[in-house]
Amino acid sequence: MTVNVNESEEIVLTAGKRDSKAVVRLDRRHVTEVDRGKVHHVSGGPYKGLLINKKSQNLDNGEPAEARLEFLAYLVNKDHNNEPVQDSWTLRFWFRGKPDGITKKRTFSQYFQELMNPENFPKNYMCFMKKAMILMKTYLLIKRVELEVEQVSKVQSPEATPPVKSFVSLFTPDIYQYNFVPEISMNTKTYLTFMIKAKCDAHIALSANYGELHKKTIEVVIGAEHNTRSMIKDGIEGSVRAEALTANVLSGSELRYFWISWGDYKIEVGRGSHYGDGKFLKWNLPDNKRFDITSLAVATDNTSHGQFEFAELMEVETDYSKKAKKSRVRKQILWLAKKQRILHCLEDAYPNTQSVPDILTQTAGRNLDSGTLVMLMKELEKSQHVREVEIGRWLRIQYEIHHGTGHDLKLVKDLPQLTGREQPTIAIVTSLYCEKLAVDAMIDDKTTFVKYKTEVRRSFVGESQVYTIGTIGRFKVVSTKLSRHPTSNQSARISAENTITRILGSFNKVEHVLLVGVAGGVPMPSNYSHHVRPGDVVVSMTTERRDPMYIHCARITHDPIGRGYVYTTRPFSCRNKTLQNVSMSLESIVKTEWRKPRPWDIYIEEGQEILGKQETSFKRPSSDKKLRIIRQNDSSGISFEHPIPPMKHDLKLGVPHISYGAIGSGRLLSRTQVARTDFAIKSNIRAYDLDFEAVLESLEGNRNESFLVIRGICDYIDGTTKDWQPYAALTAAAYMKALVMAL
Repeated sequence: MTVNVNESEEIVLTAGKRDSKAVVRLDRRHVTEVDRGKVHHVSGGPYKGLLINKKSQNLDNGEPAEARLEFLAYLVNKDHNNEPVQDSWTLRFWFRGKPDGITKKRTFSQYFQELMNPENFPKNYMCFMKKAMILMKTYLLIKRVELEVEQVSKVQSPEATPPVKSFVSLFTPDIYQYNFVPEISMNTKTYLTFMIKAKCDAHIALSANYGELHKKTIEVVIGAEHNTRSMIKDGIEGSVRAEALTANVLSGSELRYFWISWGDYKIEVGRGSHYGDGKFLKWNLPDNKRFDITSLAVATDNTSHGQFEFAELMEVETDYSKKAKKSRVRKQILWLAKKQRILHCLEDAYPNTQSVPDILTQTAGRNLDSGTLVMLMKELEKSQHVREVEIGRWLRIQYEIHHGTGHDLKLVKDLPQLTGREQPTIAIVTSLYCEKLAVDAMIDDKTTFVKYKTEVRRSFVGESQVYTIGTIGRFKVVSTKLSRHPTSNQSARISAENTITRILGSFNKVEHVLLVGVAGGVPMPSNYSHHVRPGDVVVSMTTERRDPMYIHCARITHDPIGRGYVYTTRPFSCRNKTLQNVSMSLESIVKTEWRKPRPWDIYIEEGQEILGKQETSFKRPSSDKKLRIIRQNDSSGISFEHPIPPMKHDLKLGVPHISYGAIGSGRLLSRTQVARTDFAIKSNIRAYDLDFEAVLESLEGNRNESFLVIRGICDYIDGTTKDWQPYAALTAAAYMKALVMAL
């Protein structure tokens, strides 16, 4: 992990002895904190910022280390006939700020891997120390590193040497509040060895779910009742199932080893570093208490603070062959793919949060277990893609909120009170995460409020809402996003209805509602004026003003007389035609001034610049001269040529064209291309989107008289093809902005 070096800081090396062992300490210090009287050597040139202190006779212990590594090093003593020498090495780490355990573990692991890389391994101790100092300058999270070396009297063979052990420390306050330890992967274990330093009352929770201890949890308490008893409980503060007298089993001044096992449907606890020795607790689990242990949490209560230290074997890269490098690259790609899959789950649920069980259910556990998933979530949190709003529940975070763009995110229980002028008059509704990003890129002076609830009913659909409030031109606007529920159509419907009801209730000055997003176009290869391409925009406006703007197909039956289909539909329209009139005016202006840049083309370019650093690319994908229509229920397709425009000035490649017509929906229509085409011809349908019937019904129920559906085309089905989704969402958002500016 290499980062920008802070020029105002220096790395200070101090060598000395402690408990008869050689110790070298590397401290990160601000230039004003360095004691120049103790400095022996100041490096210059490429090593500027590295200082070496005079030797210290006795290095103080200081505060306890937050992590450490232990390993054996094999050397050859050239002065004694190449006699083998074995040293026991301990690397201790301290960190700046309060990073979580996974971040600490990743940081010191990467530091160690770079330090010990055999491709450029130092030739001697001095070169080794120099490399350790140089690396520390780039690992800004590390505050201090100590290297302790002790020569082993009896040299063991390298084959018998244990692998590198890493230790992560967790400090618990004198409050009975559990701290989860996601850096310890419990899924692959049946026992755990660890150390505790506490006067009494050390609590260990073994749970089936990260972040949730109220069910499927077994609690082990060591040194309870003033360090006299230990017990196993059925749940947090539950019934005692096993108990033993353990006088003075804990110590407040030294770390002591313990182990816990949970294999073979029994919980066992013992004292000592060797699993199986010193057992003092055992509980055979009944059938109704047997579940997979996937999570670990620890605590001390109000009688004592504590320190827990957990050991893990660390995999050290030793194979640098081309084959090994390819394998590592493949693992990195798979790791990135898992991250992307998780982000998609969080984006669909946004603004609702997701827990570990939620994500595992939606991803069907594809090469994911809860331990791995938590590690991935912690990485995404560090890179500011997500935020853990409460233990075990994560929320997707928009990129620009953390990167100095002036776009703030505020988690609130209640929305702030807005005065009359601050009240939005236009609401913009999206469904996909990329649609929300595209719409927000069109809004100036914006603040995003996530109204997040933490009650027990937090999983109920529509509990959380997101509102981005800002301006477009002279209008105050608010944008929101529907939370998608791929596993439940009914949940999605309830969520959509609740979202519309709440936004119109919270912002009672809203006059116009714009539904902005992506859809699947209806191809007309033989008719250029009615044909739509990927990236084009369809506006829900018909030539006959009384015709419906949006038509939902609820049922399809075969015509008993003819050979066609009969459709049961639900049409939607609005009484206030202000938005449609403005859209017609825009069309007229563009046709008259066809040589001038169209306003939405300008907004697309501006949006791409704003969204340039998003994880998703909003650039226009490479176009294909052919269009491909998927047949019915299989993946085969029919290819057609896009039609050629009748007039030369109509031929504008790589820019969106605007089409007008009704938008259709209905899951039954997505199953057959024949019915979709037939329904489009009969009902003047230009595009099909995901089912927005519930949104439009809610608009009707809340007596909204003015709405417009604006859809960017990303495929020829229903807008679910991901390649064109971001760009299509941006074209729809850009047209939306042009419409609002023209109001």
